[in-house]
Amino acid sequence: MKGPFFFCFLFVLLFLLQAKNIAAVTCNPMELSPCANAILSTAPPTASCCSKLKEQQPCFCQYERIPQLRGYIKSSNSNKVASICKVPVPKC
Repeated sequence: MKGPFFFCFLFVLLFLLQAKNIAAVTCNPMELSPCANAILSTAPPTASCCSKLKEQQPCFCQYERIPQLRGYIKSSNSNKVASICKVPVPKC
């Protein structure tokens, strides 16, 4: 009887921790400024850029809906930078 209870408890705990991580993201496109050089040129992304991309990934669709950002978010360089950083780009 303890086994199923333990696994149920563990599942709920992991779910809550994951929900907390998602809710903790503050969508701010300025957080992606370390990626500007890589997105606007052929420079490789920095570790800081990759870290910010991973952090801001839940916000990509929101950024895509902003007309001033759409061109940057959907550019081939943005996709290349995301690929190098191993950050999947969502289909919005």
